[in-house]
Amino acid sequence: MPLPFLTTASASSSASASSEDRPTGRQVGGSALLLLLAAYLLFAALIIAVAGSWAIAGVCVLVAVAVVTGAVRLVRGGIRAVLRG
Repeated sequence: MPLPFLTTASASSSASASSEDRPTGRQVGGSALLLLLAAYLLFAALIIAVAGSWAIAGVCVLVAVAVVTGAVRLVRGGIRAVLRG
C-alpha cells in the first residue's frame, strides 16, 4: 500500500512551498501560548459569571475570542501552505 505522503510527487509539491509560507517554531509556540492564555481567560469568565458579574464575564470572553483570533492569524499562512501542498 503506497503512502501518499512519502511519494516523490508529494515531496516535490511540498518543496515548492517556500519556507516563508510555513509556520516557524516561534509562530507555533507563540500561538500555543496564546491559546493557553485564552483558555485561562475563558475559565476566568466562567468563574466571574458564576459569581454574578455578567458584564465583566462578557469582557473576558471577548478578550479570549480576540486572543484566539490572533493565535489563528499567527499560523494561518502556514496552515494554508500545508493544506495547499
